[in-house]
Order: sequence, then C-alpha cells, then structure tokens
Amino acid sequence: MTSIPTRQSYEASVLLVALDPTARLWLDGRDPSELEGITVADDELAVPDTAPAAGSSAAVSSPLEHAVHAVDVVVVLTHDLARVDGEVVIRIGDAARANGILLGAVVVSPGARWTAAAAERSATTVREAADSVVVLDDMRLVLPFLQVLRGGARDGGLAEVSS
Repeated sequence: MTSIPTRQSYEASVLLVALDPTARLWLDGRDPSELEGITVADDELAVPDTAPAAGSSAAVSSPLEHAVHAVDVVVVLTHDLARVDGEVVIRIGDAARANGILLGAVVVSPGARWTAAAAERSATTVREAADSVVVLDDMRLVLPFLQVLRGGARDGGLAEVSS
C-alpha cells in the first residue's frame, strides 16, 4: 500500500465537554495521546456564573467563558441523555454564542436512551443549544469523528477504529 504524504491543513482547537457520567468515564479512560489537540473540560465548567459584588464595576467571567473564548469549536458529548443537566447545556450554548464559537453535540446510542421523559427533554435542549448535532451508534466512533473535526496535519494513515 502506498503511503499518503503528510500535509498541513487547518487545525481547530476543540473543547470537549462530557455531559453525563458515562461520557466522562469514556473520556477518563482515553490515553492522553488519543486526545492530542483536544482540551477536555473538567467538571468546574458546570458551575454557574457568579454575579459581581454590589458596587463593583469589574466584570466577572466564569471558567466556562474563559475556556470557550480560547477555542474554535466546543463539542458536548453525551451517552445517556436522561442524565444530562439541561441548564449546563444552555450555559454552554450561551457562552459559545456570545463568543461566536461553533457548538457541536455528539450523541451516542440515543435509541436506547430517548424513551424517558428526562432524555426527551435533554434531547430537545441539546438540539436547541447546538449548531450541529451528530448521532453516532457506538462510542468507538467518537474519537475518529473528533480527529476529523479537529483537522490538521496527519501522517497519511487511516484512523483505526478498534473495538
């Protein structure tokens, strides 16, 4: 097989936010090299903004605003829609819009998770907040999708989807 040469192309900076415990466990189980170029948000991004003290003219900005401002695209990841906090999704969506940042959502295995009322509400909230929603059948497809979204130089090899 002939090797495809490396070429340079646009490389997006990506902030990845796990919306539920299953997505967080999946992220925590990844080798850091698999997520090269992708910033994984920690749980403090879910903390609501704090209001400035009375009489203070200083603008208070949250960790979420700082994180969103520093990237090209924010991706929220969920595997269990019933466990997604809709308020967190709304805050992320508002912060992305305020900074002109693309917000994408990756929903994995929704068919098994959309029967509960909470899952249906979360699905609606995610669809309303995100600029684009991608539905994947399997967590194995998340990493190759994120690599394609991120772009940048590649060694010419095809991404391998392992089980």
